[in-house]
Amino acid sequence: MIARFTGLPSQCAAGGGMKRADIHQASSTLESMRYSAEQKAEVHATLETILDRLDGMPRAPDGWEETCLVLALNFLESGLYDRAHKELEDCVLPAGERSPWREHQINRNPRRYSVGRLRARLAGVKAAIG
Repeated sequence: MIARFTGLPSQCAAGGGMKRADIHQASSTLESMRYSAEQKAEVHATLETILDRLDGMPRAPDGWEETCLVLALNFLESGLYDRAHKELEDCVLPAGERSPWREHQINRNPRRYSVGRLRARLAGVKAAIG
């Protein structure tokens, strides 16, 4: 069965398949129908609340928080609001409830994001959908 696979319909020589722009249009239409404006606003508000709390602390986001927030922003940019919400839930986990393996992996990476930079990315996400 694998030997007869000739590629995606859009890659077939005979044409007829969906074009990349058509696929993008269809997926963005599905995403806009999947999440209501209220659901999107709730996720944005949750992220803003977390950023506000971090602004009020005398420290930068730790590696865990930074990673969760960056992943949440990546998911928002992709229109995956349920995945972004899950990352935000993980972000606020107390240190004792975090996955030790994941935290070890995260702490191997250098810090790159300040709260201001995260807030700027969120503003970009909101502008793109608004």
